[in-house]
Amino acid sequence: MNPDGSPQHTTSTTWRSRNVWGFSLASLFSDMGHELVTTVLPAFLLTIGAPVFALAVIEGVSNFSQSLASLWGGKWADNRKSRERIVVAGYVMTGIKAVIALVTYWPWIVVLRTVAWIGRGARGPIRDTMIADEISPENRGKAYGFRETFDTAGAIVGPLAATLLITVISPGTLIALSAIPAIITVVIIAGMVREIRGPVLDKNPAPGAGPGEVQTVWSRSYRVFRGGVVIFWFGAISPTFFIMRILLTHPRGLAFPLQAFAFGLYTIHNIFYAASSYPAGILADHGRAKGATLSGYGMWVLSLVGFFALPFLPIWLWPLLFIFSGLATGLIETGQKTLAVGLLPPVMRGKGLGQIAGMKGFSQLAGTLLMGGLWTLHRPGLGFLCLALAALAGWLIIWAVPSMPKPVS
Repeated sequence: MNPDGSPQHTTSTTWRSRNVWGFSLASLFSDMGHELVTTVLPAFLLTIGAPVFALAVIEGVSNFSQSLASLWGGKWADNRKSRERIVVAGYVMTGIKAVIALVTYWPWIVVLRTVAWIGRGARGPIRDTMIADEISPENRGKAYGFRETFDTAGAIVGPLAATLLITVISPGTLIALSAIPAIITVVIIAGMVREIRGPVLDKNPAPGAGPGEVQTVWSRSYRVFRGGVVIFWFGAISPTFFIMRILLTHPRGLAFPLQAFAFGLYTIHNIFYAASSYPAGILADHGRAKGATLSGYGMWVLSLVGFFALPFLPIWLWPLLFIFSGLATGLIETGQKTLAVGLLPPVMRGKGLGQIAGMKGFSQLAGTLLMGGLWTLHRPGLGFLCLALAALAGWLIIWAVPSMPKPVS
């Protein structure tokens, strides 16, 4: 508390708050389990005789459900009476994905993955809003990037474990092991994350609001940004399709098992995802959130074009595609989130983040089903090309969004 009795806010020297640490450590273990399942899922589906379209249904329906949950979570993100409990419940629900190990009929995977992703979607906007409420504008990019780095560190450990263990442990057993980090995650969230006393007042009001004004309508800049995000995310398919592309291309001359090769490439994706998250946050805090987002979008387009042409590329170039997709993901997750927060007034932050998460999920569902349909028709290359064109269109729209001013220290 301040001497006058008012709530004490986070300063630039204390942006690594208890909540930021709590969410970061939780993200480390949660993503460890999540990425372990994500890595193994394509191989697990092939072992139970599921078609490639099953992957599209699983990813599409679960992401769609996550979007609906994000819309709901966004509405609760500005309500401090219950959001701490919702976050804990969300992490508990996410851990249910370990039960997939017991499934032999793929539609049940849709059900279990959907339940897990509803929990993931509900907690996301609340977590991001709790960080935004506590951390000053000039440090939010670093806070988001810091958490994202822990998230992607877990995303490295999960696929790396799958790569090293797949020759001695079945895909189903690996999925079952994801229950261990899920339990650790819930303990961390319940023990460390606490509701804060009051939000930090932004020194730079959102576009469209004058000094001292409370903005209650979406600004034009936000609406343009939202449109670009929705169109781009039509092309933002899950990296599980990249793994499946490797598994079904059947490269010749490998010195090690194909599954280990595919899992290793996905580990490379996550290594570069982790490496780019925190630098993207620093860029965002220096008024370059738009540049970080555009760079990520551009690299994602290049990776999709590469997967379109994968059968014609030499194997030594394949890791480069996963490097691009990993760098893109880190830049997008941090830059896009920081840019969104900068375009939203504090009183509408939760709703705005939830709205974006929800709408991009609808778009991603459509893109995923298109990809699955074309793959079923034995045209996966055309699918990757269509998604690349959509992502490029999103890049052009985001380019038209006015750059945010550098936050005042």
